[in-house]
Amino acid sequence: MTLLEQLYAQDHIVITASLKLTNGNFLQPTGFPDIGACIYRDKEGQRWCLVESEQSMANRLEAVCMKAPGVWVDDLRGLPVIAVEDKGGKLLATNLTEPHRIASSYILESKLAGGTENLRKLFEEKIGLENRLENRLENRLENDGEIWPLDKRANLEKLVFALDPAALLHGFQFVQWKFVGLRQTRLIHARLEAKLADDPEVHYGMVKWDAIEPESTREGRANKGQSIAAKSRIVPKNIVATFEIDVLGLKSLSLDEDRKKFLLGLALWKIGALLANKASFDPRSRATGPSLRLRADCYLTCESISWSGNSSKGQTTPTELMEAKPTSLGQADGPSFTPDNGGQKSAVTFQVLIEELLGKDKVTFEKPKEGKSSVGESAGEQDGSHYDGPMVEVTYEPKQNQENKPKQEKKGGSKAAQQTEANVEQADEAADEAQE
Repeated sequence: MTLLEQLYAQDHIVITASLKLTNGNFLQPTGFPDIGACIYRDKEGQRWCLVESEQSMANRLEAVCMKAPGVWVDDLRGLPVIAVEDKGGKLLATNLTEPHRIASSYILESKLAGGTENLRKLFEEKIGLENRLENRLENRLENDGEIWPLDKRANLEKLVFALDPAALLHGFQFVQWKFVGLRQTRLIHARLEAKLADDPEVHYGMVKWDAIEPESTREGRANKGQSIAAKSRIVPKNIVATFEIDVLGLKSLSLDEDRKKFLLGLALWKIGALLANKASFDPRSRATGPSLRLRADCYLTCESISWSGNSSKGQTTPTELMEAKPTSLGQADGPSFTPDNGGQKSAVTFQVLIEELLGKDKVTFEKPKEGKSSVGESAGEQDGSHYDGPMVEVTYEPKQNQENKPKQEKKGGSKAAQQTEANVEQADEAADEAQE
């Protein structure tokens, strides 16, 4: 039995990795505004430090799947990309680089190539969102999505799977409509913790010397003058990364079984690639670096990995986790990681799923359109590389005078406005890609 089949037979999986520093004796943990590092005691009284939060680990699990300028790495080619471009064809974002993935307003407010309607309108039609009767009678042009039929959940999950399958793993919430149930909870959770030594605190300072204008006061967007700063580090006894996969929740999705296994295989690949120290793309800096180089004073390496479920447990390796991706899904009855199989395209791939959803003329596949540079080239890459998987190109046009529109105060407001704000707050909690 393969590792994928073993883990799919469980209801809940916990993967634990033992890590160590590549050099030195102390590390730099995540620092949170106003509170610094998160240090706590377990039930035995041992002090622990949260090195990477759940949100940050989700970012890293997504980043290790990407290469510049925000498309899937070669091992995952064949997975779909939504490329958001401006009128001139410049790449603004992809569903991989956006914190809210497919639920990003920049994606939903964009128009399909050659179309007049945005993706938001398409979603409303596909998942059955409606206005209340009184709003329909008023011939309102915008669908506020106040009503979502009970039997349309499957439509949402199938739509998201076709366009952005990783969003089903990391969670999403659509705040663009009033109905608050348009969301998916996280199926994969992760955190990185360090058990602290008996005397773990390390404090030292730094000085920046300025020979030109040492007396300069701090200016906006400038770094003149001299400064003194304090730095704090911790000494770990051991470092542990924990990954939890809700297999029972994954099995409850309204998808065929092979596609559920596909998602589990993708989750395992993400974990394996992160622990294998694979290249990781940061969409904020546009830089690529090792996945386990978390910060200047926090470069780690994986020593061992174990897993446990509700009925079984075992040992594994980063390579084994990465190889758990379901290559067998190239069969005619399932989606495939790769665009083809020996020259024969699968009967069902992400290309086929998207073409059925959007139409063949809306998807580029394997080669960039004639007379137009590829996504890789449009972002400034010089090697002529391009993404050879299914790509949905959409165009984002900023709303007229949007930047000059005065902001409304938060006082009072209608129930609809209050509900919208509540939706946004819930989305911030649900989004795995929240920046620290």
